[in-house]
Amino acid sequence: MGAVFNAHDWTTQAVDAIVQELGVEETLAIVERSSTDVIFILVGAVSVDEDAAFLRELRLRAPKTVLIGSGDVLREHGKKWVETGLLDAVTLDFCSPSSVRYAQGETADLEDLIYKTKEGVIEGQVSSGKAMSVGLPPHELFKPFPYRFPFAYRRPFASLLTDYGCPYRCSFCVMASLHYHTRPLDEIAAELAHLQALGVREFALWDQTFAVNRARGLEFLDLLPEGADGFGWTCFTRPDCVDAELANAMAAKGCHTVIMGVETAKAESLEAIQKDFSTTDMKTAFTVCRRAGMETAATVIVGLPGESIADIEATMDFVCDLDPDYLSVHTAIPRAGTKLRRQMVAQGLVSADLANMDQSGESGVISSDTLDPKTIMAMRKRFNRRFYLRPKFLVRTVWNNLKNPARLIEHVRQGLTLLSNNRG
Repeated sequence: MGAVFNAHDWTTQAVDAIVQELGVEETLAIVERSSTDVIFILVGAVSVDEDAAFLRELRLRAPKTVLIGSGDVLREHGKKWVETGLLDAVTLDFCSPSSVRYAQGETADLEDLIYKTKEGVIEGQVSSGKAMSVGLPPHELFKPFPYRFPFAYRRPFASLLTDYGCPYRCSFCVMASLHYHTRPLDEIAAELAHLQALGVREFALWDQTFAVNRARGLEFLDLLPEGADGFGWTCFTRPDCVDAELANAMAAKGCHTVIMGVETAKAESLEAIQKDFSTTDMKTAFTVCRRAGMETAATVIVGLPGESIADIEATMDFVCDLDPDYLSVHTAIPRAGTKLRRQMVAQGLVSADLANMDQSGESGVISSDTLDPKTIMAMRKRFNRRFYLRPKFLVRTVWNNLKNPARLIEHVRQGLTLLSNNRG
């Protein structure tokens, strides 16, 4: 979004109250001192109540400032937030120029935007375009912030996005509800050059699926420099999108970590959540990435509809045999904008007004029709303990990081936090 406003000659400032450890009053004071014309704010399902309270106070302190929000929770509840005055507008696509046009006073034909006018609240049409150009993101605004990313080999690191949305149909994922569009590769090349000029040599690629278009993925790799000027990077992809040829090409251009969704080992559940790949695909993908010299991370979901404790234990067995370098365990929740949520609302399992939820399971909101929240949380913690306390994992992690003490210390820090959060 900063790139979109910069492209229209706006001056931008970044505030991350979490990483900067700013309290509500400190954050509000920054707003008051800056006398800003527009504030773009991210609203999260985990912090929806706190975000709403903050916006009420922000509205009192900065009554003339245009407030524009984004976030998955606003895809379903955005109109209500605008109607009640918490926000002036909600963007459904942060790459869209409609937010800038609205901030400049335009109110006609604004796509991908829910916005307030003198005549009432208007819900703009969703754009069907497949290409997006956002200009050059202002990475220099975020470079000073002490961000941590568990897979980053070096700091500072940047976030990079070459496409947005997802063409796949996973029922639990909000990205499946967004139309898929791509950025011009020459724009990506300019951004990579900008990162080099800033001295950044590490990035996280936040495309939902790297090389979803294989030819375009290979073209992206051609943009990356080699040798001392090269980048280290992490990406997401799907097991059915990567083979040995692509894995070797990625590794040759600095990719050191690949994150792939496993979700479950139960074939019926994979079909129900519309993953459209098999456990055989998973085994092949993790193997070729490992052979190419990249580390792998698997994501799994506990508490999927219809799954039992035995099913979760079977997934534990499968993941331990798969033996990725890292594991991320989530709980199934009815996120806004997903097919899973629509199904649960239709079945009367959750309220259409539900907004506050957390994939860690801490909120107690789950999507399971067979297991209660307490059991699911216990299984999630057990899953983490079983995977991360394996002697094979511990020995490999220490061995692989002996030559990088800083990274080894970071692993120890993360490990202690993980154990503290997953005690039985």
